[in-house]
Amino acid sequence: MPSRRAVLALVVCLGGICAGCAIFGETAAVWGICSAAVLICGYFFDRFEKRDTPSGDIALTAVMTALAVAGRLIFAPVPAFKPCAAVIILAGIYLGAEKGFAIGALTALISNFYFSQGIWTPFQMTVWGLTGLAAGLLGDKLKKSPAALAFFGGAAGLVYSVSLDVCSMLWLGGGFSAERFLGLTAASLWFTVSYMVSNVIFLLLFVRPSARVFGRLRDKYGPGR
Repeated sequence: MPSRRAVLALVVCLGGICAGCAIFGETAAVWGICSAAVLICGYFFDRFEKRDTPSGDIALTAVMTALAVAGRLIFAPVPAFKPCAAVIILAGIYLGAEKGFAIGALTALISNFYFSQGIWTPFQMTVWGLTGLAAGLLGDKLKKSPAALAFFGGAAGLVYSVSLDVCSMLWLGGGFSAERFLGLTAASLWFTVSYMVSNVIFLLLFVRPSARVFGRLRDKYGPGR
């Protein structure tokens, strides 16, 4: 049975979502989606916090988050061509699904203190978090097949770009329109392709060094999946 505190928190969250939808009117859809994204991230962070995680795993999670953030900052002058998603994917593969989610979500949250926070932040946190989660769940298959890893990276870039297009369209108001959505995705096609290509390139560059590094860490300290 759920505790009274959990029920109260759920009621407050649902009340906040309903109130926000009433206040924001035409942009209610993006408010609801962002609220759901925050709840999803909160759920996984709560699970990560409550688990008896070894200190070595916590340290590795922090290091991989820092690497992903640094990769996004260093490549800031190059739009849509960044290694952060590849780092998140490799972290999910070698550290596990839940840590992959935490690293992906934290990467978006922390790096946006530089790139600017906004209504898009929950979208980025959720998409990159779920990217790390999916990589962890498919880790064994992705380790064995470079082709599968490259496909996964390209798909992750596509999902990320399309998700941000949905966020932009809903926040501009007017609800969802297939015509507007197609126009927006066509306008951002270069960015979508760049996200996909950069993910594939960085994954193929990093996969072997990552396998060696995480293999040594696992043998020595026993962290990871």
